[in-house]
Amino acid sequence: MSASLYAWELHDEGVEHVLDNLQEMAAVNSVYLLGIMHPEARPVGGGTFPHNPIRKTWQAEDARCYWHPETARYGRVKPRLSDFAWLNETDWLKILVDAARKRGLEVGMELSHSLIDQERMRGEMADLQARNLHGEPVAGAGIKWLTAPCPNHPATIEYLRALASDTVANYGIDYLQSCMMNFDPATPDRGGGCFCEHCMKAAGGFGFDLAEIKAALLVDPRDYRALAGWNGFRFASVAHVYQTLHKAAHALKPTVDIRYNLPSPTYPFYGINLPLMRPHLDSVRVLDYTEQDGNPALMAHKRGWFDSAKQQLQPPLPLLSTIGVRMKATPELVREGVRIAVRAGASGIGLGHYDGATFPLLRAVREGLVETGVLTA
Repeated sequence: MSASLYAWELHDEGVEHVLDNLQEMAAVNSVYLLGIMHPEARPVGGGTFPHNPIRKTWQAEDARCYWHPETARYGRVKPRLSDFAWLNETDWLKILVDAARKRGLEVGMELSHSLIDQERMRGEMADLQARNLHGEPVAGAGIKWLTAPCPNHPATIEYLRALASDTVANYGIDYLQSCMMNFDPATPDRGGGCFCEHCMKAAGGFGFDLAEIKAALLVDPRDYRALAGWNGFRFASVAHVYQTLHKAAHALKPTVDIRYNLPSPTYPFYGINLPLMRPHLDSVRVLDYTEQDGNPALMAHKRGWFDSAKQQLQPPLPLLSTIGVRMKATPELVREGVRIAVRAGASGIGLGHYDGATFPLLRAVREGLVETGVLTA
């Protein structure tokens, strides 16, 4: 039973109070910090935080880091600390790890969608930007706030290794979770993809001729064979990203769990191919927050998405189901989400997210676990 936590809510509510709530209400035994977060208005869906005593809302900063990195491990790209002293003066990962360990909880850290802020990506690190068919930077082609570094650029690979080794070696985390967007979802005709020199070089090692693919797409951006090759190259590139994380982390702690946070049913648009990634993953979290839509009729689809991921990944890889405990969710839908997860054979459940969850919804998680026999009353 895992729950995500943000630095600002640990500051506002206090780590011990937050963990008390999660353990007592929702039987949580695993917590993780959003170590690098993408820009986003919180709580998601509008409204105000239901139990934060200090602030009603918060605008998450663009790719800021909420632990204190060991800078010697990093090369050109280093994590950027928060702009706010009340966030950057405290090592929030250490705070969470220390508190969680005293309670016997598993503890992890997540790399969210965006790893490097747009200000640096469009300024001092502009050469790391993905390049489209015409050699132009891919910035906000499909997602306006996303300026992803090329996943095959040596500086990006160096940064990924450092992120993994820093957090595993210095904090001893049990799992490193990631839902990075390594590619903008836009298709080549909409300015997406990457055809930079580093991708050209890497493509050969993956078995693709990216120069030939590029030439064909410049003639016809809907060329079926060229698009298939383009997709195949992206799939191989993202799988290599997770191979990099896996090797770096496991070299320091063989038992660490590299967990992929599968963000959407449209994941192939981001260069995600689950069977290709499978050798470099230790678990997968299937992110389906259907409960938060408040519509019981939609719940029937939840099992289908989970089963699809399970079929592609094959046991015994652990799969976590997820439950939306915010927005329009109801206790009834939360309990149904628990039932679906248990019946589907999920290895665990992830909650999304504490900052927007009301206490009745958190209590419904425990109630669902009792109803399904996972917990005794």
